[in-house]
Amino acid sequence: MENKGQLRPLTREERKFSEENYHLIMDFMKKSKLDAEEFFDIVVFDFLLSVEKYLNDPQLQAKCSFEAVSYMYMKRAVFVYFRKQKAQKRSTEAGADMSFDTNVLDLFTPDSFKDQLIMENTSSLEYREMVEQIEKELTEEQRKIFSDKIEGYSLREIAENHGIKQKRVYKQFDKVKRIVADVMEI
Repeated sequence: MENKGQLRPLTREERKFSEENYHLIMDFMKKSKLDAEEFFDIVVFDFLLSVEKYLNDPQLQAKCSFEAVSYMYMKRAVFVYFRKQKAQKRSTEAGADMSFDTNVLDLFTPDSFKDQLIMENTSSLEYREMVEQIEKELTEEQRKIFSDKIEGYSLREIAENHGIKQKRVYKQFDKVKRIVADVMEI
């Protein structure tokens, strides 16, 4: 769920309100023991999104304080950040695509090692072509699931990321596996 794509320019009232409540960003990071330099960019967009949401929803204003709403949005931003880091780590540990520029490596590698790198790049090209062929046969929803799964997300995380029911993600992933097996001729 990328909030940055949903953000629009703030109105004058929203800008004034966000300036008046700007301190909540620093308070949140201090209470959460987060390094301001590292996490400011991560939470600021969700803070601004909370300003939009809060000022444009009178029912929300009646139910909660802005501080609670902004903390919820910023906490979600940090959660999503760490979830992506975890997925990226899993993806890397699983042997994610590592490509080398063979032209640069020509200067530094012996011929046998260079030949091995060229073979790895060829298999990497075949891999990319196979992924493209698989994606052509998938629906949009299945493509999202397939793409996230390749990046190391669990099916539960995929369901949460895209707002799809977990049961549906499992069913669609079964279909994805069948398509992958057909393309790979397993």
